[in-house]
Amino acid sequence: MSDTDRNEAKELLDAWRSGDLTSRDRLFELLYAELRKVSGALIRAESNSSLSTGDLVNEAVLRLMQLEQIEWTDKAHFLALAARTMRRVLIDNARKKLSNKRHHRKVTLITRVAGAGMDRIEFDVLDKSLIRLGVIDPDMAEIVELRYFGGMSFEEIAEVKQSSPSTIKRNWRVARAWLLDSLNEARSDDHQIT
Repeated sequence: MSDTDRNEAKELLDAWRSGDLTSRDRLFELLYAELRKVSGALIRAESNSSLSTGDLVNEAVLRLMQLEQIEWTDKAHFLALAARTMRRVLIDNARKKLSNKRHHRKVTLITRVAGAGMDRIEFDVLDKSLIRLGVIDPDMAEIVELRYFGGMSFEEIAEVKQSSPSTIKRNWRVARAWLLDSLNEARSDDHQIT
């Protein structure tokens, strides 16, 4: 995204926060391609989804439009919230499908996280781990969302967050290690005999 587009996105966010719905609509138009990229990464990661990339973007946009208080301040925050919203749409969709079939199975995500020691991660466990990471370090949680769920490169994240790629890579390694520990801990808790 060029500096002009980044500035326009910030101006549109500010205008939307002030109640300008035309700016909200223009913001979604401006960032639609990036929202589809995030959606595509999530759809590829969740192999059993019945939603298309466009459906996921549209559902997330509808949920974002319903927010009464707009807390994000720039493009990075907006894309992180969009990725989080899309992830929740997928979780809700998978839960609904399972409840309709009256199965009581956990919703899983096939992961490509190197060193995870497992191919499948339960969506609920991952979601809870990301929420915990967000409490500890919101910046690292945002990097995970942009990188893993948003499919963005280190350079793209650095541009969005106005940081250096080396700082983003370093924070990614720390966040990924923390998440792997959290996921492995949750996995071992599931296998403990009580």
